[in-house]
Amino acid sequence: MVQEPVEIVAVPADPLCDASCVRDLAQRFFLWDVYVGGHRRVEASPLVLSPEMHEQAARVAEGVVRAVGGAAARAHADERERAHYRFDADTIRLAAASHAAGDDASLMRVDLLLDRTGRWRACEINADCPGGHNETVGLPRLARAAGFGGGRDPSVVVEGLVARLEAMAGGGTVGIIYATGYAEDLQVCALVARTLAARGTRSILAPPTAPSLRGDDLFLRGQRVLALYRYFPIEWMSGQRNIDAIARAVERGRVQSLTSFAHAFTQSKVAFARCWETSRDGDVVREWLPETHAVEDVDRALLVSRRADWVVKRAMGRVGDEVFVGPLFEHDGEWDAVVEQVRARAARGEAWIAQRFVPQRPVATPWGPRLVTLGVYVLDGRFAGYFARVTPRSHVSHEALCVPVFTRSAA
Repeated sequence: MVQEPVEIVAVPADPLCDASCVRDLAQRFFLWDVYVGGHRRVEASPLVLSPEMHEQAARVAEGVVRAVGGAAARAHADERERAHYRFDADTIRLAAASHAAGDDASLMRVDLLLDRTGRWRACEINADCPGGHNETVGLPRLARAAGFGGGRDPSVVVEGLVARLEAMAGGGTVGIIYATGYAEDLQVCALVARTLAARGTRSILAPPTAPSLRGDDLFLRGQRVLALYRYFPIEWMSGQRNIDAIARAVERGRVQSLTSFAHAFTQSKVAFARCWETSRDGDVVREWLPETHAVEDVDRALLVSRRADWVVKRAMGRVGDEVFVGPLFEHDGEWDAVVEQVRARAARGEAWIAQRFVPQRPVATPWGPRLVTLGVYVLDGRFAGYFARVTPRSHVSHEALCVPVFTRSAA
């Protein structure tokens, strides 16, 4: 049998029909949302990559982090460049504090699409607080329980993240900041906290409004913290009364953050546009990235008349929120209205991008042909694992199906 370079392999059994497997996912891996709205959100059948496709994915993801991150970093020193991002004063204050202190730790996830030529293309980076940690450890175990015996699990993102936090804390306490109203955020943070505890490192979970300053040090619930793991979007922190306290502690080197506030510009999809338009390594960037511009820099008539060629996205949107895929609209009038609304919002000061649509190569799966979005974790610039989602159409949201990822051994 000819093996495809990228395929989803059917497993012999269905472990989610076994209550003990579902309980194991919840209790061992804190995957509490295996069903959403009465439908499965996870499956055991794994995405399997050939060695060549795995190597290509890791190379592209690391290269995109370097290129886009390099373009974004110019905003720290150049006020005109910084203006492209349209950040408020609080976001810029935090980013500047980390940059000034050399606080640069990062965990990012680059989302790759398999294009029709069989190459990986990057459509965006989550550089601020990527999720999926629980799936990276729980779903490969689910695939093994279902009878999948081949391949290698290449994901080490949780182990790498925890080791990095442990080193940053230097024997002290890690503060874990998260959105306390969201169970899916808590499950990530609970896994990180438990893994830290298993290595002998104390952590404190708290909302982002909790950190306070005593002298030059940052405290949570009466305990000094030396490392801050922030599973909370930087733009959501704007307006908090403790922004200056956090910034002062970071700026003076009293606490380190992961992902560093300095990477706020990389989180913005504007960084893709700036990279596309200004990179000195244009040929390589164009091989990795679809054409991307600030929405106001693309002629309105072109956006409207070539609906099948464009996607428009809010620069700081997450998990498919406010992503409008032109080819998925049934009527030109609906797309025209979206373009008009987006351009009006950009004129009022919001940051939006227009990105060329990437036609994807469907992958055969037990559920029929599907499109793959391969999330590649990059920890401090190096490959750290995968988080794969499959969908019937070119738009990934909370409704996407998550599957484990394995790589085949070289022949």
